[in-house]
Amino acid sequence: MPLIAVENLTKTYRQGKVKAVDNACFDVQEGEVFGLIGPNGAGKTTIFGCLLALTHPTAGSIKIDGMSPFDLDVKPQIGFLPERPCYNRWMTIRQFLAYHHWMSGRPTMEREAEIKRVLALVELDVDIKRRKVKEMSRGMLQRLGMAQALIGHPRIFFLDEPTSGMDPLGFILIRKLLLKCKEEGMTIVLNSHHLHEVEKVCDRIAFIRKGKIEEVADVAALSQVRQILIVSWLACDIDAGPVLAAIAETSGCPLIEASDETAKFTVSGNEKAADIIASLSSSGLRVYKSNFEKRELVELFLNAPDPNSGANLDANGGSKLPDE
Repeated sequence: MPLIAVENLTKTYRQGKVKAVDNACFDVQEGEVFGLIGPNGAGKTTIFGCLLALTHPTAGSIKIDGMSPFDLDVKPQIGFLPERPCYNRWMTIRQFLAYHHWMSGRPTMEREAEIKRVLALVELDVDIKRRKVKEMSRGMLQRLGMAQALIGHPRIFFLDEPTSGMDPLGFILIRKLLLKCKEEGMTIVLNSHHLHEVEKVCDRIAFIRKGKIEEVADVAALSQVRQILIVSWLACDIDAGPVLAAIAETSGCPLIEASDETAKFTVSGNEKAADIIASLSSSGLRVYKSNFEKRELVELFLNAPDPNSGANLDANGGSKLPDE
């Protein structure tokens, strides 16, 4: 039985005229890292809102450990990092974390040790008794948000754009932290645009576009079955264009791009790669080099993008899905 089960989740606005989420179905197993990815406006944050009981679904059902997310027994099991933290700015860091520890219902005698533990996890080394929340940078606020979300060892950790405002060192910290949480058995659900980071930590992902979940897939399987074969051959008088097109058609391996002496094919494994190399050689093209290039997650989902969209790079140099 999955820890989180979402069935035909639908959320509409404006009296049903706008469908933010359209019959979404997925499940999250206990102990896995599950990613929600898709363009801005695809419905990811709305799904988060429904999972966290911050908004009521229009239709469908959500079960967390067999209970409704609105059930009070679910709340102590959840830690949540919002995309745009808006905390009590007048508080010191210690006051803020002590307040959240009190709200978690944990024993008072454990408070100081727990504050120390979560600060060490997010590597936030500041004077917590003097430094106020309003004095923190965006990246530091993200770390503080993760610290409060981890108070009390939650069973499920929800993160909405966890790398927002982070520098490259912050990216590394979050990856290390999520992998540590996974090792400890925590279930993690994250929403992120930084697909190269998602690929490094997630077990499975759900790709969402225009409110619909187009695919739920195993990340490791995606990289294994959809590889790019790069082949190079010696210069010759043969017109490679027709040869490459014929090989792509007969092998069922799409030709991505080609030049006079190099070509890239999408292949599903070593057997297909060997067939392509053999076909090139029998056609008179003397192959002297071949290798695999792993496709990034963004390419796997945007190989047939909407005509008005295209991939771009985010400010930190990572692959990012376009806005719709």
